[in-house]
Amino acid sequence: MKIKTSLLILLACGLTHAAPAPLPQPDKSWTYKTVAGKDLSMDVFLPEGYGEPGRTFPFLLYFHGGSWDKGSPANHYPDCAYWAKRGMVAASAHYRLRTRDKVQVPLECLKDAKAAIRFVRANAKELQIDPERMVVAGDSAGGMLAASTALIESDATSHPDDPEVSCVPNALILHCPYWQTGCTPELTPPNFVRPGLPPMILFLGDSDQAIPVESIKQFHESLKSKGNVSEFHLGIGGKHGFANGANPKNPFFYWVLGLQDDFLVRQGILAGTPAMERPPGVRELLEGADFTSYR
Repeated sequence: MKIKTSLLILLACGLTHAAPAPLPQPDKSWTYKTVAGKDLSMDVFLPEGYGEPGRTFPFLLYFHGGSWDKGSPANHYPDCAYWAKRGMVAASAHYRLRTRDKVQVPLECLKDAKAAIRFVRANAKELQIDPERMVVAGDSAGGMLAASTALIESDATSHPDDPEVSCVPNALILHCPYWQTGCTPELTPPNFVRPGLPPMILFLGDSDQAIPVESIKQFHESLKSKGNVSEFHLGIGGKHGFANGANPKNPFFYWVLGLQDDFLVRQGILAGTPAMERPPGVRELLEGADFTSYR
């Protein structure tokens, strides 16, 4: 009786909290590399029609953040679920981490990131992937990895036994890309800006505790000065990792999805209309009031 009475009091006072919404779960796991006896895999979300003979799909791969020392592919399950609804094969990659795997970071992490892309390209036919419509995305430390797959070409950043196929994606999505500390000059993507890079869309919060706004704005301007396609979107009030979709009520999550979707359509990687659905009570963000865009 005491237990029932206590529960009624909590309910009446509004002191109970609803359990967080469960994350969407992947359909498959693909092992892309074995290093020192450790299998490295990506968690894969499949679109409708996958498996039908003769069909190919665009592909999007995420690298999670966590200072190359923590974090989880599950951070990007909500993103992957959205892109699968949009007709893409979407995946979030495991890669080696500093403390857990006792490796030098970010170098060994970057080797794994490049290996993941090469695995998909080398097996594109079997995996039903269009190798000319491959997108790589990342947040924070994962944003550094994503950017580096396109910008940093040194042989020292690849596993020596990787297949001889390109690890350069056809487009990049970078959330709060972090290279301001922890990266030596040869592992700092802005040091390698040049013409002919894949189109990029960049996101940052103007209250990011780790990344100065001016550093990403300069990166964007450097890309543009070399003739590359770049967009930079600054969320007003956003902190580090501000667009994460683990909270289904986060308006920044839906904001970035909409901008990314439009960007990928304009790059010829996607077609059709967005599949985004904001939950009730989540408002649409307004340019000027909630964000500033640089194109």
